[in-house]
Amino acid sequence: VTKSPTPRFDLLTFKNYLHVGVQFSRGCPFNCEFCDIIELYGRVPRTKTNAQVMAELDTLYALGYRGHVDFVDDNLIGNKKALRQFLPALTDWMREKNSPFEFSTEASINLADDPALMQAMSEANFFTIFVGIESPDADTLVSTQKKQNTRRSLAESVHKIYQAGLFVNAGFILGFDSEKGSVARGMIECIEDTAIPICMVGLLYALPNTQLTRRLDREGRLTLPDDADRTQGLGDQCTAGLNFVTSRPRRAILSDYKAVLEAVYAPGAFFGRVRRVGRMLDCTHRRLELPRSMEWQELKSSWRLFWQMTVAKGGVRHEFWKTVLDCLVHNRQALPYVLMMMALYLHLGPFSRHVIAQLQRQIDNLGDVQPAAFPVRLDRPKAAAVAV
Repeated sequence: VTKSPTPRFDLLTFKNYLHVGVQFSRGCPFNCEFCDIIELYGRVPRTKTNAQVMAELDTLYALGYRGHVDFVDDNLIGNKKALRQFLPALTDWMREKNSPFEFSTEASINLADDPALMQAMSEANFFTIFVGIESPDADTLVSTQKKQNTRRSLAESVHKIYQAGLFVNAGFILGFDSEKGSVARGMIECIEDTAIPICMVGLLYALPNTQLTRRLDREGRLTLPDDADRTQGLGDQCTAGLNFVTSRPRRAILSDYKAVLEAVYAPGAFFGRVRRVGRMLDCTHRRLELPRSMEWQELKSSWRLFWQMTVAKGGVRHEFWKTVLDCLVHNRQALPYVLMMMALYLHLGPFSRHVIAQLQRQIDNLGDVQPAAFPVRLDRPKAAAVAV
């Protein structure tokens, strides 16, 4: 990655994008069974030089871009030593340029164990991170080799990240072999306890060339979708999972998934979590200086949000104003980020209902048929891999 050229940002029409991406590191030190990142990029994170990243930011700045920049690293804190050397340089660059950007990224939950690193990220103007929580069940986390999420209170860890000024988006997965009975209640309680508004809940999918795919292939459990399934999942990654014979009834997994979505994206639950985040989020170090023309665009966007939430989508009017007023009373510095989270509900609310309807159709199509116990094939080489 030290030989990576500066991207051709000049080819972009920035107004067509919600944000722009840059990359500092590649790879992740962990060993999650279902993850293809470690297969593609390895478990020894490599990083660009500070000068490389600053050159990319300089290019964006010179082209007139301002606002949200996403560090697309799969785990920004995978190489903490390099990151600790990079963040002060990034903070200095931001001060010299009068804070033209604010940053988002992905990181593992063990970020919560490092207050100094969280502080450095906040001072560099990171405002949100995506965390793969996957499951609140410790046995599931161990079985899928995501041990970094165990031996901790997930709620306390997430709240520490909020208190450092970063709000958390998270991923959750259903369909692991280790699930014992219904997992819906535990997942809903975890999402409520952590107060994470934006939850990417999905079905387990065996990606090509992962440890999971190799194991399922050895066990004779991989399945290829028929043509109907292929078209049904097109453009909808949320309902296109479970491309293998599951260890518990597929109907039960789909029903759990439906129950989770119905609970966490009900307006009262979603906006309630936003209010709790708004109270916890420390925005002391947050600063973003936009040109006057962009400030005007931001103001127009805010008015459009007010219109959508209070008139066009009148069903959430009460929750919207309740959340705005709660933030103004308890932590007005967090208001831009509270509005950002609420704006996402304009997509998440309807999309969750779309996925719920798709899940119900899949459940209905299953009828009363329960999957047979999965076979175990002993005739395949132990190290065989298959692309699906």
